[in-house]
Amino acid sequence: MEMKSTRRLNKPLEGIKGLNVAPVYLLYGPENYLIEEEIQSLLNQVLTEKERGLNLHLFSGEEDNSNEIVQAAQTIPMFSRYRFVLVKEADRLDEERIEPLLKYIQKPSPTTILVFQAQTLGPWKGHRADIEGVGRVMEYPRLKGRALIGWLRKRMAEKGKALSEEAGDYLVEVVGDHLQNLENALEEAFLGAGEKRTVGLSDVEGIVSDVKVSTIFDLTDAIGRQDLERALLILDKVLGSKIVPFRKEEEPSKIDDPVPLLLSMMARQYRLIWRVSEMHCLQCRMDEITKRLKKGRWEVEKLIDQGKRFTQSSLREGLLKCHRTDLAIKRGQGPKGLLMEKLVIDLCRPR
Repeated sequence: MEMKSTRRLNKPLEGIKGLNVAPVYLLYGPENYLIEEEIQSLLNQVLTEKERGLNLHLFSGEEDNSNEIVQAAQTIPMFSRYRFVLVKEADRLDEERIEPLLKYIQKPSPTTILVFQAQTLGPWKGHRADIEGVGRVMEYPRLKGRALIGWLRKRMAEKGKALSEEAGDYLVEVVGDHLQNLENALEEAFLGAGEKRTVGLSDVEGIVSDVKVSTIFDLTDAIGRQDLERALLILDKVLGSKIVPFRKEEEPSKIDDPVPLLLSMMARQYRLIWRVSEMHCLQCRMDEITKRLKKGRWEVEKLIDQGKRFTQSSLREGLLKCHRTDLAIKRGQGPKGLLMEKLVIDLCRPR
């Protein structure tokens, strides 16, 4: 987990024996899943479920008055040692509205934990030193590449099993980089592995196969395997719904015309198969191929497997057909749906 903590509090809050909890926090970044985990951890340390009814306060930086936030933070807790005040969307506050909060931060209540949650530093950029003086500023950037694989393996280790690197690569490729979705897939894999101590590629393939429903990657994969029936089903669903679940995004994207993106990804798949096939024929090592293409081992193995079904001439022909279909659509030489269907049939039935 790539998390940056700018300062640690020198001593725990008085009255919470053995805990190191600061009176003020600023947690920011795009990785909301990790931020929510940190908030929940802090909350669990300070308040019991019973105490939260009277001592937990939730505010919005966009909607709520900063004076109301300060008032809640300064209020003595009821039937509890501490009060917990959470301000979401704290980067929506402007300079004028954070002034009362900055005054509070200079001398925070010893019985309140005040947490600011934000996507960016926003108006706090010039005031982070004020927070660091009494509390902690933590950044949660989006996990990518090996850091994301490392997070997956660490989470599985916390569950009591090991996760192979190939299985981690597969999960990221298929599920995407949304941590909540990955956590759900890990839990399923953990339960499905039974007594196994290591969760491997075969253990995760079946579990997350249902996640891969009518995506661009499914379409190009089906074309690569020359699975015409599946490729046409996926094409029909994507063109009908106009929803393209691009796995690297958090949410599916609905677009007016998915055809240009579909064509681009089809052509990209052919270029990748071509490059991998060439390097494989030259007996390049697997680690060298993955490094050059910046792809996981599982992705490269899949491309090598797809490449076995094509000759160099059929790969060239596939790229040309994608280009010709693109030109035909732009020139209005027929309905887009029919032209795309013909392209998929041609690609899945190469000469």
